[in-house]
Amino acid sequence: MIKLIKKDSKLQYWEVWEDGKTLIVHFGTVGDTGETEEINLSLIQKAKKVMEKLAKEKVNNGFEFLDEDKLIQLVVQYSYEEGEMEATLNKRHFVEDLMNECLGWTGNGSCDGGDIGSGTANIINYVINVDEALRAIIEVLTNNNLLENVKIAYLNEDEEFISLYPEGASFDIMQLSSYEN
Repeated sequence: MIKLIKKDSKLQYWEVWEDGKTLIVHFGTVGDTGETEEINLSLIQKAKKVMEKLAKEKVNNGFEFLDEDKLIQLVVQYSYEEGEMEATLNKRHFVEDLMNECLGWTGNGSCDGGDIGSGTANIINYVINVDEALRAIIEVLTNNNLLENVKIAYLNEDEEFISLYPEGASFDIMQLSSYEN
């Protein structure tokens, strides 16, 4: 997969990936679902070469390769009580899939898995734009009846977690101290 971004009046994304003998091109404004196009490859075309050519054209038009080291860690956290670990683990896996879907299709990042233990389940995401990610995450959690007891925070430049939802909530980072990008 190749991911590019362009900063103009709005932050634009462009990405391409291979799906068999088809390339999927997905583009739009970060936070919006955008558009998708398919490019069918001939038997002699190499996906990687075609993807690189398409990306070069975008770079020539002002796009840049996404620097994944500059993505912002955003965590969705659920607390659980003793005896609820298995159900919470299933919930964590379900939410991870939702995060990949909502962040990926809005061009804003992806889920990098999570952890569970000591009373919390954490879903670790890496995003381009915190505000747009929060909007998309709140919407998808609401639509799936998963907003109850959720806490959402991001890691700022000073390596401190800043609570986003609910406003002013304390955030248990004990589980996250060993999790690295």
